[in-house]
Amino acid sequence: MITILIVVVNFDKIRSSNLLKLLLIFLVYSFITELISFVIGVIFRKGTFYIYNIWNLANSYFYFYFFYKLINNKLYRNFIKTIILIYTLISIIDIAFFTNFILEHLNYNIIVSSILIVLSVMLYFIELLKSDAVLKLNTSIYFWISIGVLFFNIGMIPICVIAELINYNGVFDIIILSLNIIMAGCFITGFIVSKKEYNV
Repeated sequence: MITILIVVVNFDKIRSSNLLKLLLIFLVYSFITELISFVIGVIFRKGTFYIYNIWNLANSYFYFYFFYKLINNKLYRNFIKTIILIYTLISIIDIAFFTNFILEHLNYNIIVSSILIVLSVMLYFIELLKSDAVLKLNTSIYFWISIGVLFFNIGMIPICVIAELINYNGVFDIIILSLNIIMAGCFITGFIVSKKEYNV
């Protein structure tokens, strides 16, 4: 919620970027997902796996698209298209044959998604390092968003691998919260320190 407020306050910095407006919409959707999950899970005590599973799929496709649009290199863009195809096939197979979409977390799907998102971020960084934009990193919201997304997804990979082991100790939720705080911190920093002319 704080991230959304910061974005709204600094909306003038992203006014000319449809991609950043789309990010704002996705952040609002994420917040609504949390609210709905709280109402259904805590108040009505019903399962919320399917709500988070839908969000996980949307999250993956959103960031694939986000970095696809950020990247100009044709080879890298084709690689992300391949990533999207691979992820879609794996998701269909996982949901159809291995994981109950309604009653279970898509743990394996999240692991694959996180790895592929990390690859997408790395492609963006590689292109960034080869351009003049590298001299203005700290004033670009895209850099800060990429750092936040990178940290979050790198952290998600080992967590989902050992989720069954740490879940019983209540550590899982604490780590997920910590990763979200780190990512939100990067987003907020970016929206505060970035300059409008570099957010197009």
